[in-house]
Amino acid sequence: MQIRSCEVEDIEQAARIFCQAYSAPPYNESWELANASAYLHRFWGIDPEGCFVSEDNNEITGAIFSFSYPWHSGQLTCIQELFVAEPSRKQGVARALVESMNGGAWLVAHKASGAAEFYKRMGFRKDGPYEFYYGAINP
Repeated sequence: MQIRSCEVEDIEQAARIFCQAYSAPPYNESWELANASAYLHRFWGIDPEGCFVSEDNNEITGAIFSFSYPWHSGQLTCIQELFVAEPSRKQGVARALVESMNGGAWLVAHKASGAAEFYKRMGFRKDGPYEFYYGAINP
């Protein structure tokens, strides 16, 4: 397994893995490949230096899309997406992708997902006074 910077040419293959990962429980999301690709392109465009892929035998097996910005306590990174192809799970791919990053990070994880437990095992915790809110704008 190799971790390397995500190139724009990698996004289509990463989007296929993204669609598969989020179609499974607990997410049960139905992503069109074009929308998944556009979504990942958007985050790659914000901060390509925060986007990495894992590769095995010239096949992308997972990806992390993040962006960083200055914060009162220094640099802060938001992990927007982390996903691994089903056959490559439980092999250290997600851990290697996260460890390719530096500094503090924040993220949102579905509380019923394996991702939430994974982040806890990596030392992430619920912390601080902030809560995640969701709602419609001009419904």
